[in-house]
Amino acid sequence: MSFFDAIKSCFQAKDRTPHRPKGPLGLGISAAFQLNTLEYRLIENQLLNPVSESQFVIEAAGTIDLGAGCNLWRYYTSGDEFLQINTTGGMAEENIEDIKLFIYESSDGITSRKAWEKSISAGEIGQHKINYRDKKFYRAFNENEKGNIPAIYFLEQVTNSKGETWPLHNFSMLYQREVAQETFEYLLINGEETFDENQQPEWLISYALGVDVLVSQLHIIS
Repeated sequence: MSFFDAIKSCFQAKDRTPHRPKGPLGLGISAAFQLNTLEYRLIENQLLNPVSESQFVIEAAGTIDLGAGCNLWRYYTSGDEFLQINTTGGMAEENIEDIKLFIYESSDGITSRKAWEKSISAGEIGQHKINYRDKKFYRAFNENEKGNIPAIYFLEQVTNSKGETWPLHNFSMLYQREVAQETFEYLLINGEETFDENQQPEWLISYALGVDVLVSQLHIIS
């Protein structure tokens, strides 16, 4: 049985599958997508983290309301990846502004508030350019603004495959570098704050490398 035959068989058992809302392109929890990786294989020597996987199953989903009809949709896979879709004015394909696939490089917990506040400060993750793995990345957020800037805050509502939902407070900075003509690799540095059952904060800093994705590169099984 092929990968997608197995996925289809899961969805045929409708009486055992709870209803889950779908997002852009019909994506949602327990859906799967296949990514045409030819474009990345052609430049894999230039990428710090080549995209080697092509088949993904979604285990959690996050939504971020950016205001003015703009939304970020994040689909976290069973591996170390998440697909991020930026839409404006709706969820139809013509409303999609941008798609990126990010692959986590690292995720480190932080135990003290002082260390947390330092890790998301402008001097730590808001610099105009940074060196990461011996490569120069330039800030994509407010790229024309000189000097350091504060991390960008996003409130994300995350739901997992068990139906559990929680708020995730993101303090983010996006960097980019050109690896080929008009082709970029991205570095997303993200401070994540959540709260446990006793309302005590839990903090971590993650680094993820990403690439642009075209709608035509995706095949969705929903």
